Amino acid sequence: MKVPVPKKTRNLEKSRKEILDAAFIQIFTKGFQGTSIDDIVGKTQFTKGTFYHQFPTKLDLGYALVDEVIAPMIIDRWIVPLEKFENPLEGILFQLKTLIGESDPKHLKLGCPLNNLVQEMSPIDKEFHKKLKQALNLWIDELEKHLLRGQKSGFIQKSINTRQIAQFIVMAHEGFYGLIKGLDDPDIFKSLYIQLQSYFKTIEV
Repeated sequence: MKVPVPKKTRNLEKSRKEILDAAFIQIFTKGFQGTSIDDIVGKTQFTKGTFYHQFPTKLDLGYALVDEVIAPMIIDRWIVPLEKFENPLEGILFQLKTLIGESDPKHLKLGCPLNNLVQEMSPIDKEFHKKLKQALNLWIDELEKHLLRGQKSGFIQKSINTRQIAQFIVMAHEGFYGLIKGLDDPDIFKSLYIQLQSYFKTIEV
């Protein structure tokens, strides 16, 4: 028998999610340091009191944003879809083409939410650095599982170090976003994609 969740608990969870969702959009657009608590609260139906009940400080909000929004987003966008592909390398290329190559250029110019925070907050806050490192390692760990699956299924050469390839692919993801943002040129994706595609051919069986 399923135990019902108390209404108060449901309301707290709902308010927390709404605040985090609003914070994600504001921080993705303006950066963590460029976003105020007033900016975030103003995009919700709640008061500052509700905000502080959930997050004692703005930094606490930032840590929760990494753990509860960005890390799950990585799994949903870049890992779960790979389950549909026998050859994970094909799935990786498909996701890149779909989520970056076919994205609205306005969104691409904002960069990657994870990488933006790595660049902005890792050097100045140890806990942020720890949280972001955990998110990156989660991405690498889960990606490597699919590469190992591809290796066992005969799609990837046995001599390939799957850990190193997983790290390289995550670096490529972040590089795609960083270069598009830095050059302000979404069309650069095509040449980067072709180079990654060519590299994958060298590690396939």
